[in-house]
Amino acid sequence: MRGHIDAYKGASYPFDMEPIQFSDALRLTQLSESQLREWCGKRSLFQPTVAARGPGRVALYSWQDVISLRVFGEVFRVFGGRASGWATGIAHLRQKLDGQFFPNLWGQAALFASQRSVELVSVRSITLHSAALVIPLDPHLAYLADDAAENELEKQMPLPLLAPMRTVR
Repeated sequence: MRGHIDAYKGASYPFDMEPIQFSDALRLTQLSESQLREWCGKRSLFQPTVAARGPGRVALYSWQDVISLRVFGEVFRVFGGRASGWATGIAHLRQKLDGQFFPNLWGQAALFASQRSVELVSVRSITLHSAALVIPLDPHLAYLADDAAENELEKQMPLPLLAPMRTVR
């Protein structure tokens, strides 16, 4: 994963985050293990970028998957209801994130006019004509950017700096 520092936001973000395995997706989505397995496996409410096909195969998750799952988790945690009721809208969000450039999503929100439809809109220019659910993406982007920055810093640190300093006598 290569990172870039956005001078305006002062944040790092992944340009080409490689797809990640279940354990990393679990950490980044902040879902429980059983919830991630249920939503992406047993109940097939969400399809990762690369599905696990067969024994010994692992699913792989893109950053778009992680953002979508974080939004799914927030909607479910804050507003409740049946997870299956939101599956179509979250799949629609995932499709909307395809082809998006990570830094262009700062200041955007997922606007759900219903459980089945979503639009990406600028937080600053939202005009509502009827009830809708608005989920700002910035907190989710910031979480991934912070994680990317931490991982990039660890990769760039020379090995001796990671070890405790010793005094020579």
